Amino acid sequence: MSSLVKCRGEDVKSEEPGPVDFERAITHSGYGKFNYLLLLAVLPASFSSIFSSSAMSYVLPSAECDLNLTMFDKGLLNSMTFAGMISTSFFWGFMTDTFGRKKIMFYGYMFTGIMSLATCFSHTSWLLISFKFLDGVIISGPYAALMSYLAEIHNDTHRSRTYMWLGVFFSLGNISLPCIAWLIIPQKWTINTGSGAMEINSWRVFLAICSLPEFLACLALFAFPESPRFLLLKGRREEALEVFKKIYSVNTGKNPDTYPVKDIEDEYSVKSTRDNIKDELRSCWQQIKPLFLSPNIFKLIAIGMIQLGATIGSNSIRLWMPQLFTMMEQFKNDYLKHEYSSSQPHFCYMLGQQGTSHNSSTSFTNETLNVAHTCVPAELNSKVFINSIVIATTGVVGYTLAGTLITVVGKKKLIATCFIVAAACCASLYWAEHTNSILGLCSVFVAMSSIGGACVINVIVDNFPTCLRTMAVSLTMMVGRIGAVLGNLLFPVLFDLTCLGPFIMIGSASLVSALLVTILPRKKSQNDKPKQTA
Repeated sequence: MSSLVKCRGEDVKSEEPGPVDFERAITHSGYGKFNYLLLLAVLPASFSSIFSSSAMSYVLPSAECDLNLTMFDKGLLNSMTFAGMISTSFFWGFMTDTFGRKKIMFYGYMFTGIMSLATCFSHTSWLLISFKFLDGVIISGPYAALMSYLAEIHNDTHRSRTYMWLGVFFSLGNISLPCIAWLIIPQKWTINTGSGAMEINSWRVFLAICSLPEFLACLALFAFPESPRFLLLKGRREEALEVFKKIYSVNTGKNPDTYPVKDIEDEYSVKSTRDNIKDELRSCWQQIKPLFLSPNIFKLIAIGMIQLGATIGSNSIRLWMPQLFTMMEQFKNDYLKHEYSSSQPHFCYMLGQQGTSHNSSTSFTNETLNVAHTCVPAELNSKVFINSIVIATTGVVGYTLAGTLITVVGKKKLIATCFIVAAACCASLYWAEHTNSILGLCSVFVAMSSIGGACVINVIVDNFPTCLRTMAVSLTMMVGRIGAVLGNLLFPVLFDLTCLGPFIMIGSASLVSALLVTILPRKKSQNDKPKQTA
């Protein structure tokens, strides 16, 4: 804060008529009301990312009968948003750098909101799957633009703090989603028409409400100016200067003309040196080529596999938990009080994946098969939502502790420990019997695998030079989304074969990630420096 006061003091005392660089210009604009309002606008934007990728997991039990969903259909619905994000990752990066951050954020969140709203009108499973895929295709654009915008509207001092707040907002989104589902899905919703009352599926109301953050983000971000750094890269210095003046005026309450910077330096623009797309592509390849050469390629593959294992685990368990807890509660309500008065069955028996060697098991299997012919809508117990809230809250606490421990324990030790603990929790789930123990193991697993995956970004900083880090982060994030798709598609396939299958897949992925972390090289910044000149 002392530097901020000093900066404001400079604004008052002196002007800088000569050209200044971007960092000095944004520092002179100050930090205050404009930045706080931007954080307020980012809140619904961050919620929309969480709701888009996770809301479907709370819909699956309720929509099963309405849309005749199979287990594989549910896996597709859980994974389609991530698949859509993967398919357009590079496209949106190009569009954002070409048309600007503000346009992509405004139109992106608007069309994402429309697509999310359209999902609640789906009357078949394939239509819902298609809408969720398109939802993922569109939302990756404004999300990427938002990340760039936040970096380009703050100076070095406040940039990391802003991303910390963004992490807090994502955590709040993870906690608020099951709370909203708890309020909406168990209710009976009717509309009075001229011919009488018409009942509306509660999951459709839930999906409609989940589209609200996208429309709010669209309206909120429309009020903010274009990124001044983007304007500078496009050679639009006068417009960039006007944006700096506006930020300065909002933050300080002073007249924009008193902004001390009168001219801004030009920044390097690729547009002025490349005549056609072929030259532009060749230039991009020359820039990222060192990433695919030894020794960077081996580190990239290892870190990508670590991220793949982390997301196979965390996103599979996290998105399937509402469905699995619903199956457990149905089992306990319908069969447990009749067949088990003194003993508690293990996890897989409650999910209906027990063996058929015992008479009781056979009778249970036959009963569930008979029920399947006449699909009965799932009555979602409040425990399903409470359990989801507990899992999300545990993840927030885990992230908080990891931020402290990462400097004490070290990055590699912390990540490897997280994956080993996650693998142990996953293995223990198969033999777990009590609901509280199942909940505890799931909570710790999701927290550990999520922390391990998030800390991989810090490993990238240690293993790649500055000029290659952004591309390395983008590629590992894309691989992580591939892991989310694979995990959610393989989960129902393996589950239909045997209950042990998904746990073997997820536990093995966590163990492989832990092993790969231990073989990563230590930080060697001096060896990296020659790569920066490539």
